Amino acid sequence: MERFQAAPGVLIAMPQLLDPNFHRSVILMVEHTDEGALGLVINHETEHLCSEVARTFNLDWHVGQHIHLRRGGPVERQSLWMVHGPTWSFDETQTINDVFGISRSKAALEQLFRANEPDLRLVIGYAGWGPGQLEQEVAEGSWLHCGVRSEMMFDWPANEVWERSIRQLGIDPAQLVGSPSSLQ
Repeated sequence: MERFQAAPGVLIAMPQLLDPNFHRSVILMVEHTDEGALGLVINHETEHLCSEVARTFNLDWHVGQHIHLRRGGPVERQSLWMVHGPTWSFDETQTINDVFGISRSKAALEQLFRANEPDLRLVIGYAGWGPGQLEQEVAEGSWLHCGVRSEMMFDWPANEVWERSIRQLGIDPAQLVGSPSSLQ
């Protein structure tokens, strides 16, 4: 039997997943190996703006004036991840299905800010799973899995990503077991 491979891909939390770190979350999966998995929650915003991060580097990012930092998960909440379009590539950039690039260096951040790159989102922290943990959660029905789409990150408002992602699979979110309307 072929092993479930979450990365590259996206995980969508089922309604019954009530952990506040992952409730109604959509996770861009960066890595999935026998040793575990790593992903970035892409639809939970913080109260901080990306332009605040730019200012800490004495840079302006005019495009990001109204874009909020995303809360990528409960692990290493001080770590900064840049999710950007695939046309940018730096020494450490990891490409996800030719849809996203993920970078972490200060040099990459400065270059993306200086270029006023519109397809850039900043994510702090990440979600991590130990060996076999994600496979168990998927088997228990905690997650849906789908392909990567750029509009999830760059076009859709963060508060609409969960519902739109489910609808892209041809599923009405109200019909999912565990959703409030299915329990009435």
